[in-house]
Amino acid sequence: MESLVLLVSVLVSVVLFSAPISILLSSRIAQSLTGNLVAKILRRALMAFVSAVGSVFSFFFIISPIPMLLKIISLAALLLNIWSVDREYGGRLMTRFKSIFGKSA
Repeated sequence: MESLVLLVSVLVSVVLFSAPISILLSSRIAQSLTGNLVAKILRRALMAFVSAVGSVFSFFFIISPIPMLLKIISLAALLLNIWSVDREYGGRLMTRFKSIFGKSA
């Protein structure tokens, strides 16, 4: 029983901390520290891995029958992971949202 609790706590921790780590790795400070091409590739690969794992676990928690608070946390983590990947690899998603919702205002 303790191993199940440990597994669930690890999964929830991955969901909770994947988004802040991804945002930190895609920040301007992290981008300026990785001027070297190899460091930039490693930073982007680490960020993509953390975001992918966090997004998969978040999606798993969203579709499973669990309490609503964990679903809300998982949805927030999923959206933040998507935003950090978009911020790192081009920003086309946010530009698209601004063009869609900017027309109606």
